[in-house]
Amino acid sequence: MNIARRDALLAAVACTLFGLSSARAADPSNRVLVVGDSQAQGLAGGFQRQLLRDRTWRVIDQSHISTGLVSSVRFDWPASALSIADKERGAVAVVMFGANDRPPIRSKGAIDPQRADTFAASYCAHIRAVAAGLKHGCPEVVWVGHPIVRDPVYAEDMAFLNQLFEAEAIACGARWFPSWPLFVDKDGQYSAHGKALDGQTARLRADDGVHLTPAGYDILANALLPEVRYGLAGPLTPPT
Repeated sequence: MNIARRDALLAAVACTLFGLSSARAADPSNRVLVVGDSQAQGLAGGFQRQLLRDRTWRVIDQSHISTGLVSSVRFDWPASALSIADKERGAVAVVMFGANDRPPIRSKGAIDPQRADTFAASYCAHIRAVAAGLKHGCPEVVWVGHPIVRDPVYAEDMAFLNQLFEAEAIACGARWFPSWPLFVDKDGQYSAHGKALDGQTARLRADDGVHLTPAGYDILANALLPEVRYGLAGPLTPPT
């Protein structure tokens, strides 16, 4: 082989290897699929910021604001979960709902057991449909509980929903992640401020007392990363 042909062959091999490397960089092997309402949208932003410098990751934001599991007017989650999972097959799914699903279970301000049972029967069916649909194409589904909210009655409603989320998600083979403990004070009460990831005190809750600030979503995303990595790598001991 003469020198010219040898150099041409080496150049061709180098271009091929560079193309393969570029393709790998353009198609990250680790994918996290975020589904849910506006809380999920904020969480997706938190994931994007936490994984910004790691090109092996891709965050897929499939959130829809002002949606929930109660009504299908804006988006029918139980009917759509299967197709979303099939399109993003192989991604770890992270689910977050609740803010738009305040349950009609009160009578004269107090939770009525009969109303609660009636609501739970239908709502749990929606949870199972979403969890089972996502499990169809995702190796792991992590269901994130709603954080504590400022209004005490609203917080009681969210705690009720969290009980349903936890029981049904686990029954469907999903992992349960409670966000409530991340955003309470030392007495277990709502707190708008707390320690940010840099260790400094920061505002973690939005003005509405329901959503998080970017700093708050960063804390939630960072706490969820071990769960996501477990879903992709499958270590011997799951995170706690």
